[in-house]
Amino acid sequence: MNVQDWGALIAICIAGALSPGPSLLVIISIATRYGQKAGLLSAAGHGTAVFIYAILTALGVSWLSSATTQLFFYIQISGALLLLWMGLSMLFLAGKQTLNSKNHDPKKNLGFAFKDGFLIGILNPKIAAFFASLFSQFVIPSQSFSVSFMMASIAGFVDITAYCIAALVANTLLVKQLFLNYGRVRDFIFGILLLLLSLSVIYDSLKTLI
Repeated sequence: MNVQDWGALIAICIAGALSPGPSLLVIISIATRYGQKAGLLSAAGHGTAVFIYAILTALGVSWLSSATTQLFFYIQISGALLLLWMGLSMLFLAGKQTLNSKNHDPKKNLGFAFKDGFLIGILNPKIAAFFASLFSQFVIPSQSFSVSFMMASIAGFVDITAYCIAALVANTLLVKQLFLNYGRVRDFIFGILLLLLSLSVIYDSLKTLI
């Protein structure tokens, strides 16, 4: 790969990381509810999932979504069920809160944040499709492992950086106070959005079988 190719790869990764989707909703929700550290851990988990997708694709396993349609279908359904569960959980929390509640729910063990960030990344069909359709275009069959590892590292680093910024912005004083003061409204809106996204993914995946 020449300099132009590396530049194009970085640009594609940045565009993919900045595109809105369920990952952004989940990480912002974690950051505003459990704090900055939890948000950063969820970003790290998401970036780890992206790195795994990237290294598999760079090593020539781009059939993850293109050639293996059945596997991609199961990824879509698993991702949709995860979104459905997260959306219902948020709606349940919104229903339990009072209008004046400040739902900053501190947790001593923040391992769940990394896990949730990883799961929303590894089961996000949008990410699987991105690596199979766009990222794979930069893969050369004869390239060395070091080049593949570098490509995957760039993808993971860009993703972690983008979502760490999102988590930090979500924890700025203005945004944080807004979300905390209207936590019930936030959880309700995020829950509805995740439910709609999950239903959309289920519809799209089932449509491919017809």
